[in-house]
Amino acid sequence: MATTSGAETMANELAHSLEATMGRLQSIWNEIGIMEEQRKDRRKVVLHHLQALLEEMVAEEENLRTRLLQSVEDCGKELLKISKELHVPVYEPDEGLSILCLEKELRTRVDTLSKEKHDRMKQLTSLKEKEQQLCDVLSTTPFYIAPDTVPSNDQLAALRQHISTLQTEKNTRQEIFLETKRQIITFLDNLDLTPNSALERDVVCEDEESFVLSSDNMAALKTLHAELEKKQNNVIALASDLRIQVTTLWDRLMIEQAEREAFNRDNQGFKPRVLKALREEIQRCRELKLQNIRRYVEGLRAEITQLWNRCYFSQDQRDQFTEYFSDDFTEDLLEAHDQQVARLKQYYDNNRDILKFVEKWEDLWKKMLEFERRANDPSRYNNRGGGLLQEEKERKKVHKLLPKVEEEVSRAIKEYEQKTGQPFLVDGCPFLDYVTAQWNKHNEEKEQEKHRRHLAKAKQLEEERTNGAKPATTPKRRFLTTPTKTPTKRKMDGTFAPSPSPAKK
Repeated sequence: MATTSGAETMANELAHSLEATMGRLQSIWNEIGIMEEQRKDRRKVVLHHLQALLEEMVAEEENLRTRLLQSVEDCGKELLKISKELHVPVYEPDEGLSILCLEKELRTRVDTLSKEKHDRMKQLTSLKEKEQQLCDVLSTTPFYIAPDTVPSNDQLAALRQHISTLQTEKNTRQEIFLETKRQIITFLDNLDLTPNSALERDVVCEDEESFVLSSDNMAALKTLHAELEKKQNNVIALASDLRIQVTTLWDRLMIEQAEREAFNRDNQGFKPRVLKALREEIQRCRELKLQNIRRYVEGLRAEITQLWNRCYFSQDQRDQFTEYFSDDFTEDLLEAHDQQVARLKQYYDNNRDILKFVEKWEDLWKKMLEFERRANDPSRYNNRGGGLLQEEKERKKVHKLLPKVEEEVSRAIKEYEQKTGQPFLVDGCPFLDYVTAQWNKHNEEKEQEKHRRHLAKAKQLEEERTNGAKPATTPKRRFLTTPTKTPTKRKMDGTFAPSPSPAKK
């Protein structure tokens, strides 16, 4: 209705304008004197121009409508394509939109999605460049995104995460590489070696950034490091063994301390030059050894005696090495002593744990004897500084530890004998027999000491009676730490049992 009213108004305005225009033309024609026939022609021309103008305007509007419809069709197709590429829902326009509004809406959405597509492709290009750099360094496979496709936001996020993971891995491998390179250079320097293999040259000589941090290269780097570390450890062990040999030879040859210090000062570490010097010093000492057999054998005998003591060998076991007592200092005698030292060292190393237990028991036993000796010393009561309480505390601790250590020794010896099928002797007898012998010897010495004091007391009383002097009375004293019970006797199984009180004489 509104459209019809507008058209009628326009028609009225056109009629009014045409009427005014034709009136003006009529006036002009009158002035000019245009004949009626000519006026008809001119009116036809006016009508023709008006019809042509209107037709042109209609044609232009129809062309506009055609272009808009084509644009709607093109934008619709483009929108559908981009929506699929971006994995977004396809736009559904509202019903009743005019051609112009529909075309504008579709074109706006196409522009928006095209910008989104451009941004994603730009991000993809940038991320792919970073990823490719990391993949080249790590020699790994890139994150797959189908070519000639627009990545989704999830794919871009996954690609960013992949790049972050690659960057972290690169940083980790770079740190490992730099530290391993530093250690490899140190190993080569310590071993006096130059890079020989291609990998060694790549690691040591080439620029750090040029090394490909691939899994294979990192594994090869680790293997190279392990090989050089093992080689260095072997050389260190060899140098240590050579130094032990040198020191042993020096001790036996009684080499001056100043000469030793000078050699050690000039031959520190474990480089090939040092190993050569150590071998030459061993050879020199061996030649000196042959030139000074007597002094060298005496040094070996001192070492043998020390090893006998540490191994708790009995006199019979020691006497079996008859060369120890020979005065015929020959190379054969020297060799026999060298072999004896090697055997004793091997025996000690094989039974180190048991011998350490026995040594611990011996130390406790000596402490117990010392405490008993102090208990019989009258001057100990002159101490008013609390020393007696501390001594009593330590004495109880020793008495408590002694049977425990004895059980540990017995258990270790039992395991040894079950494993080897051979007895383990301490001072030529089983350990428990050795312990029993120590207790018997101790009790016998106590009885002898008691008897000696009894004789001395009797002699003193006899002298006082002979000289007419009044026997001195001994004041009674309360002994804080004197045992009120006799020492416990030992069963054959290693446990303790109370000893019967001695009969009164």
